[in-house]
Amino acid sequence: MNKLKLTCLAASLGFASISANAALITDWDYLNEAGFDQWTSDAGSIDPTGIDATGETLDDFDPLFGGELPKSLAWGDPYAAENPDLKKSALNIEDSKSGTVTTSVVDGVGALAFSEGTGLVHENWGVTGDTLVAATLFDGLFLAPTAPVAFPLAPAPVLQFGVIFEETYNTPTNNVCKYEPTQLVGQAGINQEGCSDLFTIVLGPDVTYTEVGDDIYLTNSFVLPIPGYDDYVYTLTTRLQGLEVLGDIDCGPNATCIGFLTEEDKTNELKAGFAISAAQVSEPGTLAIFGLGLLGLAAVRRRA
Repeated sequence: MNKLKLTCLAASLGFASISANAALITDWDYLNEAGFDQWTSDAGSIDPTGIDATGETLDDFDPLFGGELPKSLAWGDPYAAENPDLKKSALNIEDSKSGTVTTSVVDGVGALAFSEGTGLVHENWGVTGDTLVAATLFDGLFLAPTAPVAFPLAPAPVLQFGVIFEETYNTPTNNVCKYEPTQLVGQAGINQEGCSDLFTIVLGPDVTYTEVGDDIYLTNSFVLPIPGYDDYVYTLTTRLQGLEVLGDIDCGPNATCIGFLTEEDKTNELKAGFAISAAQVSEPGTLAIFGLGLLGLAAVRRRA
């Protein structure tokens, strides 16, 4: 059993008081970035043996992440018989994303309009030796209201995920893989080129998710600490798509896990997007949570 301790990140934010009537923020600029922390190759301790960490997050995100974080973790000794190009396996976070996003659903009216977020790519190649077992992934977002009034970029709730990774044997006994569908190696489907690996993200006990078709929706909410603009609760919906979801993942008590299968000998991409919705409240929120890291997770347990 592995216990990887994660820390909860909080960033505070203050706005000057202004006088205004209650108003809805309809348009935003955004900057999205992500990085890894506390990676390990040992199921019993934080031991990064055999893992190469490269790249770095933007300086803008140092206050959120506690400094620059690597954007790539690579591991393994290439197994030439299956991996003639001698590639290492890796998890790579895409470059930061920026742009605009609208408040697309108000008081339940409208449809979510997603903007592009920072995705994750798994380079899945035949390797031996030390492999990634677990890590922490921070996903930070800066938002700046642009209409009906403009404010500078400020940190929105920071998503913190536990990551559990399982590097499977590509050709197990009787060529039967651990995970369905298409468990037999060589059959068309997820295990055609060898047994798929399992990439799992771990959410905190207070975080829920929904499956919408083949996609995963994560939600968390915030209130703008601006007098006159705090009559609305805004919900940030993060959409994950592109990989096959594996249910019934058990990673210990008080934790919710979402498993994603990644095909062997292939570049697998977990795409990310986000949308903003709003709902008016009868009384302004007394706690302004814009700028707080919401997803603190005390520990991640990995069962053999």
